[in-house]
Amino acid sequence: MSKLATLLGLIIGLIILTLSMIDYQQGQFISAFINWQGLALVLGGTFAAVFINYPLQQVGCIFRGFIKILTSEPATHEGVIEELVHLSHLSKQKGLLAIENSIDHIEDRFFRFSVTEMLIYQDPNTLKQSLEHRLISLRLRHLRCQEVYSNMASYAPAFGMMGTVMGLIIMMTTQVSTGDMSSPYGGEGAQDMLASLLNGMGLALVTTFYGVLFSNLLFMPIAGKLKVLSEAEVLKNEIIIHGVMALKKSESTLLIKEQLLAFVNEKTKQKLEGLR
Repeated sequence: MSKLATLLGLIIGLIILTLSMIDYQQGQFISAFINWQGLALVLGGTFAAVFINYPLQQVGCIFRGFIKILTSEPATHEGVIEELVHLSHLSKQKGLLAIENSIDHIEDRFFRFSVTEMLIYQDPNTLKQSLEHRLISLRLRHLRCQEVYSNMASYAPAFGMMGTVMGLIIMMTTQVSTGDMSSPYGGEGAQDMLASLLNGMGLALVTTFYGVLFSNLLFMPIAGKLKVLSEAEVLKNEIIIHGVMALKKSESTLLIKEQLLAFVNEKTKQKLEGLR
């Protein structure tokens, strides 16, 4: 449902924006909202600042993060808990080494890595440190991507304000370049000056609009959605670590199940109560 919510948010936002840009009295789209010069300034300046601030490898988070919010769902915990309870049964019946044959059937990469590490390490403390280091690395990787979008959300309005200042400079320069400002109240010179003033004012206003738009409709919500996806994945991995450590200590299946259910909400608990 997360993918659907993202798409709905984008579609609703675009529809509302489009409807707000229509002059209903004359029945036409207000072309002043489309300014390629202002759009290039805001987006180009934002991406330029990102390239300056981050190494090239981290800049790739922009594209990976955008694809992720459109294609990924928050990690679920039911399947992980069911699999851990199953592995507990298996270890009680056939021993801990019998789990090795089940590793290839585990789809989750962190789960597969954790079970493999459990079979390699003899010391539970060393095993726990290895899994926690892996989880910390995952968190940092996710935080770096969220930080890129959070900074883009602050860069865009700043470049919008820069466009506003540039538009005001264009207006002032136009007045100075027209020469005598007291005499030309009519004629082509006055019309040219008015057109230049309106062009500068349009750039000044529309760049601020673009900066606020991209910051609040795209960059900031994307950073928030990435945070939601990251928190769900981290919680799932914490459940895996807790369950794998319990398997390593050969705790009873019932105790492992009760410990893992403490991580989930009441609705999920009711679904998993029937596990044996």
